[in-house]
Amino acid sequence: EDATHRATGAWHFFGMTGDEEDPGEKGPGGSYHTVRSDYRVVDHWDFESDERKKWREMGFTAVQLSPSKGIWRGRGAVSLTGNDSPNRLLVQPLMMQHLALTTRSSQADEFPRSLMGALSLMRQTLLNAQYSTQQTGKLEYDPSLEALLPVLSGQTRLLIEPGSVLMASRTHQIANAFGIRPILVASGQEWRRPDLVSGIDTAWIVPMRFPQAPQLDEEADWEAVELDLLRQWDWAPEIPAWLNDMGQRIALSLHGLSDHKAFRKHLRQAIDRGLSPQAALAGMTTVPAEMCDLSDQMGTLTPGKLANLCVVEGDYFDPQSPIRETWVQGRRYPHSDDKAPKEEASESDSKNADTGDDNSQATQIYQRIARFPHEDRPARQGPDTLLIRGATLWTCGPMGIMEEADLLVQHGHIVKVGRGLSLPEGDLGSCLVIDAHGKHLTPGLIDAHSHSMIMGGVNEGTMPSTAMVRVADVVNSETDHIYYQLAGGLTVANLLHGSANPIGGQNAVIKLRWGADPDGLLFREAPAGIKFALGENVKQSNWGDERTTRFPQSRMGVPVFYENRFTAARTYQQDWQAFREGKGPRPRTDLELETLVEILDGRRWIHCHSYRQDEILVFLRVMEQFGIQVGTLQHVLEGYKVADEIAAHGAGASCFSDWWAYKFEVIDAIPYAGSLMHERGALVSFNSDDSDLARRMYLEAAKAVKYGNTPPEEALNFVTLYPAQQLRIDSWVGSLEVGKHADFALWSASPLDTRTTCLETWIEGVKFFDRYQDRERVARQAREKAALIQQAKNPDHEKPSDASPDAEALFFQRALEKLHEGQILHCDD
Repeated sequence: EDATHRATGAWHFFGMTGDEEDPGEKGPGGSYHTVRSDYRVVDHWDFESDERKKWREMGFTAVQLSPSKGIWRGRGAVSLTGNDSPNRLLVQPLMMQHLALTTRSSQADEFPRSLMGALSLMRQTLLNAQYSTQQTGKLEYDPSLEALLPVLSGQTRLLIEPGSVLMASRTHQIANAFGIRPILVASGQEWRRPDLVSGIDTAWIVPMRFPQAPQLDEEADWEAVELDLLRQWDWAPEIPAWLNDMGQRIALSLHGLSDHKAFRKHLRQAIDRGLSPQAALAGMTTVPAEMCDLSDQMGTLTPGKLANLCVVEGDYFDPQSPIRETWVQGRRYPHSDDKAPKEEASESDSKNADTGDDNSQATQIYQRIARFPHEDRPARQGPDTLLIRGATLWTCGPMGIMEEADLLVQHGHIVKVGRGLSLPEGDLGSCLVIDAHGKHLTPGLIDAHSHSMIMGGVNEGTMPSTAMVRVADVVNSETDHIYYQLAGGLTVANLLHGSANPIGGQNAVIKLRWGADPDGLLFREAPAGIKFALGENVKQSNWGDERTTRFPQSRMGVPVFYENRFTAARTYQQDWQAFREGKGPRPRTDLELETLVEILDGRRWIHCHSYRQDEILVFLRVMEQFGIQVGTLQHVLEGYKVADEIAAHGAGASCFSDWWAYKFEVIDAIPYAGSLMHERGALVSFNSDDSDLARRMYLEAAKAVKYGNTPPEEALNFVTLYPAQQLRIDSWVGSLEVGKHADFALWSASPLDTRTTCLETWIEGVKFFDRYQDRERVARQAREKAALIQQAKNPDHEKPSDASPDAEALFFQRALEKLHEGQILHCDD
């Protein structure tokens, strides 16, 4: 194939070329079933008269009909709710472009199947759409990309359904990078991160779908309900008011309600929880009209606009007040089956019904009990000067273990290590002195292989190379795993993609700054990395008998696949060089190949899941063919057999301390491997690959003493200095040395003693865990939970008898951020 064909081929992550057919349709189309941006609701009209009647009965005269399949879903249409032909009802046949972060593909093994994959597809599709206007030479027509051009130019609004508050921020960030200002659909979880919400400058669509407290017979059943579920139940009716008070423009929606009639009751709840009647009315009239660019036709009772009216006997915000008539385009639709008129309203009801007074507020009948999550987290500011006196310092550096020693910290960095230190003269700012006599101080522990803080799937296993997906996109700042691991002295974790494919996704090294947002957790100085894998997982031998078609299917095929992909990356690199020199057409930006080029250039380090010595050797040789130095071999259970070769290559070996015989592939694994490789000159660390084990990395280090007779000081390096060196962050962390970040843990006894307890954990001079303060936190949460349970058991509290049928099930639905709490995440999750 000539260079032109390579550079301007079809829209594959692999950079391959081919003729595409629209999935499920005849004719041209995109490469993925989940990219349906050329779908148009107007072409598949199914807004039947009975459905329109339901909307009229709730007083709605116009609705946006939204597509519901795929990630890029296509364009909606705005329709009136009257009885007429579609030709007369369609106010705007081509409305917003819709995007939803769903991993439900129309085909079982089609990309994407993870949240990070969905975000990657969002990003790559927008890049492809941009390129479709720039390509020269061999042209291709793709209607799914053409449909996105009005979004990129700002002519069409983009509506995003992110599904969580973290993804609201992330998708907004990605859209903004392309000059797009999207509209977001609220998930009801926005209360978790007020800081992220305040940083989003856009309009929100708020579904009025609230969970309903269940009826539980046994007290033990109530005690089993998680505090987080009770919090999100208590917060739900307040989200509209809270977003409005945050200065966000909100439109109210029936989206997700299985029973339309629950809408007005939920609306009443929202008003009782602080939403002003004026904001509620605007959220059903002027704001949605503005979102749909239809303010010139609807939204207000103004001469020249459509005669769309809702006639209520009483106050619309009182669910008992019957809606008598709905007018659509000047046509009257009476509702004869409404209830009889109510008795005369009370004085307080009359005040609540007055929506003309800008200062009127609904009577507060309930005060929220649920607290913000950040109230349980430490203030992210430490003392300007910190002096720790009298501790046994395990420096993990040239000074070794120092007894009765001191550590001086200023502005988050270590400035002195020694004995008999005193506070410096001059302005010290805020100052704290800790008496640590009888205690031990170590560098913050580092886990070189973790999946604990990944949201929405550890693996994107649908393709043999998913180098374009980014763990940094889905870092979960809200998981309690961060706090539990801080309680074990951990301060840094290398978040890795799983081991489902030979080339996995990009890693993210984080600091466990409990309370920071996802971007605030990232270790900014850490160089980029990526997960590779060998063995059973990548050739799908343990995936079931039906998984037999994806290449590679054998261990022999894995190195061939690496050669193919890096050869493709080199060709891609050459194509770009030719373009810059004016010798060829502009190549399409391919996020997978961009990542592989970074590896070739030495700007991204490989962390490779590996077990068997034969595969390890072949892998190192293939990488050396391309001039690539491997960052680390992960697990590396048979690494002790080829320790000299690993050391000669310069790869790190990050292994389990004592895992063996958990499957046949690791039949030769031994607990002496780490110590043996260390003795042969390999750079060795111990890792967890386990959300629970990560809480006890100090005891993992002790196993090097138990099995391998490694000196205690060297053993602690396995979870401090050596993983820092493997991740190329040892200039900042890994030891207690002058100039490094003040990341450390204070222990009740030797860190290798099975009876020791982590008392405090500090990161950059800020205390993120304190065992004594934790007792107060636990007691405070217990009081909060008891109060919430009592409120949920109250039969009179905000339980409309005709709420949507799934409202009780919604109560038990965990937020995406909390989906894996209490679970252990591994490579194969």
